[in-house]
Amino acid sequence: MMNKKAAPPNVLIVDDASANLELLAGILRERGIEPRPVLSGKLAIMAVQADPPDLILLDINMPEMNGFEVYECLKAEGALKGIPVIFITAITETADKLKAFAMGAVDYVTKPFQVEEVCARVDTHLRLRKLQIDVENYNNHLEDLVQQKIEEISRSQMATIFALAKLAESRDSDTGHHLERVQTLSRILADELRCMPPYAGTITDHYIENLHQAAPLHDIGKVGISDAILLKRGKLSSEEFAEMRRHTTIGAQTLKAVHAEFPGNSFIAMGIDIAQSHHEHFDGSGYPEGLSGDAIPLSARIVAVADVYDAMRSKRPYKSALTHTEATDFIIESAGKHLSPDIVAAFARRVGDFQVLYSSL
Repeated sequence: MMNKKAAPPNVLIVDDASANLELLAGILRERGIEPRPVLSGKLAIMAVQADPPDLILLDINMPEMNGFEVYECLKAEGALKGIPVIFITAITETADKLKAFAMGAVDYVTKPFQVEEVCARVDTHLRLRKLQIDVENYNNHLEDLVQQKIEEISRSQMATIFALAKLAESRDSDTGHHLERVQTLSRILADELRCMPPYAGTITDHYIENLHQAAPLHDIGKVGISDAILLKRGKLSSEEFAEMRRHTTIGAQTLKAVHAEFPGNSFIAMGIDIAQSHHEHFDGSGYPEGLSGDAIPLSARIVAVADVYDAMRSKRPYKSALTHTEATDFIIESAGKHLSPDIVAAFARRVGDFQVLYSSL
């Protein structure tokens, strides 16, 4: 298959004198360059906006809009965007040459035109422009490669962290796909919440993605709880329950150590909030700090509802599984007490999705 021949470079020529346009256009055609002659500054602006050229030859002394005014207009609109401009000036107009360079022009050609001078300056700046574009494309390619590597590393890190959370979960063989369900249920709740005015500016796509990734960390601190307590069949004693409650601070402290190494990581920061506070109650009766209301991080309030629903639907060593209706009734009744009223309201609107998801995993 033959490669498509590259289009020749095109140069916009702006001059109010037809004779100059014809002369310059002829010189460029001899070089295999496509000339685009226009007779005024206004036409030049329209031409650049419609189809940016590779180079502009711009006369300074024109009626209505001189070359400097055309240049400033294109620059203000951002239409130049790297297009080199060579001003056309009389050989004696030194002040104009200095002003042209001060404004950002790359070069100038003088009248009366010398073919060799025009060719040399045009060829030089077309070549430089091509090199500039090649460098920009190469840099963009490198940025894409770097971004791909960052995403690859990030996915690997997420998979490792999720595996550690699954390891903690695996000590309780009855939890099944608890982490996956809490992860997805939390996303459903956040997606519904952002339709509510108080949360529209807070719950962004980035926030939801962080929540989705951080939700499985809520019980990671259970790796520090003994099997005798974690897997006990029957009610825990007050001492055992006090020990069980420590999983929140163990998890948060573990993640804080990670965050100290990566302080800009918003996903880990959210994981700390969730691990620490997902057992806080809206009325202040929860643990470990007895936080209440909006003092409980939003991410923890969201995960709490997802976690409660899934925990109630799941069989555990110390209890049997509840039905969807029983779990739903409990959550509705817990609004303003155990759980945040706003999160419960979002749950009520998406309760059908909760039932479908639990049945599918």
